[in-house]
Amino acid sequence: MGQIRQYDMKLKFLAGAAAAALLLCGLPAISGCAQETYIEYTLYSSSGEELRTDNFAEDPSAPSEDGEGAASSAPEAAPEGAYYMITGYSGSPVNLVVPAEVNGTEVRGVGEQAFIQCRSLKSVVIEEGVQTTGGAAFAFCVNIATVSLPSTLDTSFSTFADCTSLESVEIAEGVTAIGDRDFYGCAALAQINADESSDINLPSTLTAIEPYAFYDCDALTGELVIPAGVTEITAISFGSCEGIEKVTFLGDITEVGYAAFGGCAALTDITLPDTVTSIGDGAFSYCLSLKSLTLPASITFVGASAFEGSAVTSVAVPAGKGVFLYTEELPSDDPQTEEDESVLPGSDEAEDKLFEFYYSEDVENDPSAKGRIPSYELTDAEKVAAWFKATLMEAYWYFVAV
Repeated sequence: MGQIRQYDMKLKFLAGAAAAALLLCGLPAISGCAQETYIEYTLYSSSGEELRTDNFAEDPSAPSEDGEGAASSAPEAAPEGAYYMITGYSGSPVNLVVPAEVNGTEVRGVGEQAFIQCRSLKSVVIEEGVQTTGGAAFAFCVNIATVSLPSTLDTSFSTFADCTSLESVEIAEGVTAIGDRDFYGCAALAQINADESSDINLPSTLTAIEPYAFYDCDALTGELVIPAGVTEITAISFGSCEGIEKVTFLGDITEVGYAAFGGCAALTDITLPDTVTSIGDGAFSYCLSLKSLTLPASITFVGASAFEGSAVTSVAVPAGKGVFLYTEELPSDDPQTEEDESVLPGSDEAEDKLFEFYYSEDVENDPSAKGRIPSYELTDAEKVAAWFKATLMEAYWYFVAV
């Protein structure tokens, strides 16, 4: 959570910096204030040394009025091995095309904050071969409506965060990750690789959907299919996606992270695969349409407040599993060290963290009842749901075979 808060602060800082820049129009250093529209391409040597900045049109391949190609300047040839990064703009670009090559030189990507808060932009096409976008490259571009991304692209973070008019995105097969906050706050986003069968078609090549990737994309509706290569649903990655009704997992998901589907108000249907071991805090909180859930036999952990504010009335627990309840999440082993730091549920080391709950009324004669629910008490799915939502909402559940 500390890293997530740091990103929040950084995003707010970037927005403030961009807003401050707009107040300084008239100064030559603020490229967005000039009247002529062109895109700034910074040239780097093969070793990464900055060489110069050249100017091209927003679509370098489009013919200019003289029919010669739309470069705003006619730069000399670049040295062998040099490459361009787009680092800024002047004027009011509308339909941006990021080419893989311009003037015979590779275009490697778009730099950090290059178009932050550019209100004139309405579409972005990044061509096949372009490799990177820097943090917040197009954040707060509130009039972008369509985006097309190539298979070769690796984003940083907050690429299109708070692009509130973004409606449609094409993400090519071959893309392996949706970056942290890439589509954060894109409330109008309704189509991802839309076709006749579905409005949401994530690339089958995805292996990672990072935290907050689609947070508050409440125009996404219908079924969300998680590709087979994704093994973890990270923190708040689909939080507040109020229109998603069904989630299908094609692969071996092992973890549903903190508030991953929190606030998915229309979600009625989700089947957890039998590879899921962990459900994070608040994972299904405020899912106002979710009535029931079956925990797979592989489950070992459910975080606090997992179903807070939801409509869940039935939680089926796999047969033969009891549960230990704790007031905090138990430490796990750090693979970076030789020492085993893990604290196991039911161990003496964990005893002082037991949650104040007794399944037995005969507490005096059965002191072991504290913080533990035997398997026979978990056979009633309605009772379990009530415990998750109310009495034991603040407890961390550790499922153990008995």
